[in-house]
Amino acid sequence: MGLQAGTNPQSAIRNPQSSELCGRLIICLSLAALLFALWTPRLEQAAMWSAKELRVLPRLSIFVLCALVALILRGAEASARRLLLLGLASAGTALLVQAVFPCPETFAAVPKGPQILAGPVLSLLLFESCLLAAVLLGLWLGRNIEHCSGFIGLLLCAIAGDLWLNGWARVPESVPLDHPLHLLRLPWPPALGRLGLSPAFTDIVVLSAAMEASRKLRFHVLSIVLGGLAGYAAGSVLALEPWLAPWTAWGCLSMVLFTSGVLVGCWPELEWESVGIGKALLLASLLMFVLLGSTVLHSRLQPRPQPPVDMARFKNAT
Repeated sequence: MGLQAGTNPQSAIRNPQSSELCGRLIICLSLAALLFALWTPRLEQAAMWSAKELRVLPRLSIFVLCALVALILRGAEASARRLLLLGLASAGTALLVQAVFPCPETFAAVPKGPQILAGPVLSLLLFESCLLAAVLLGLWLGRNIEHCSGFIGLLLCAIAGDLWLNGWARVPESVPLDHPLHLLRLPWPPALGRLGLSPAFTDIVVLSAAMEASRKLRFHVLSIVLGGLAGYAAGSVLALEPWLAPWTAWGCLSMVLFTSGVLVGCWPELEWESVGIGKALLLASLLMFVLLGSTVLHSRLQPRPQPPVDMARFKNAT
């Protein structure tokens, strides 16, 4: 049947943006499930590896997967509002799963119940929810960066936040498993043996934001991705060196070297503005002071319990 007279042909064509975004989300979830299925049976064996390059392979494979997911989703050209809503929905799903099943990897299937409640399925759901939330929120954040000073401010704030998150406060490891702040680190793979820790939630947010901001700033996205991956890999390996204590095994160097790699990748197109750089430094310093102040306040309000003293060791004590 033909179109009626006076009908706009464009109005008869359905907008494919929603279906395209849905298809790309399915592809991203399938890639995350594939990586989960490849690594899960080998984690116990990988936990006994001694070479530092092998111990960070799960961590780096997740980081590469997040870069690929961000590239796939940014091609859909979804609106900023849709990215924000989907990111918040994914984060809410992760918080809900964590609240109901705080330790899904040890949760066994209910006898005579659906296998959907099995531990690996819940671990995969929690992992995919956190990964999608980080990528979508990062894309939304990068969509709002329109100047080089804002891009540099993002990188400086990432360094300040990572030093607090993985260095001084060690937030994800200092809270119980059912605490929302525990999800500031991707819940998979779990900490096993000698394996390097999984990427932080903020690492993925900054990676996605930098990739999305390169669209408006006309940076070469491949140079940014390769530079960031090289820096992140170097930081992950160096964090396992014993001579770098107390940085050892906490990945504090990853974001520092990641931002260095990103800056090297976009250096030819980067425009330096003295006023904008000053504002970026001021913002990063303010963020650092706020995070440090919150840590000090928390330690004063909830001091760590002192270990009990064994009086039997002191024979002359009365």
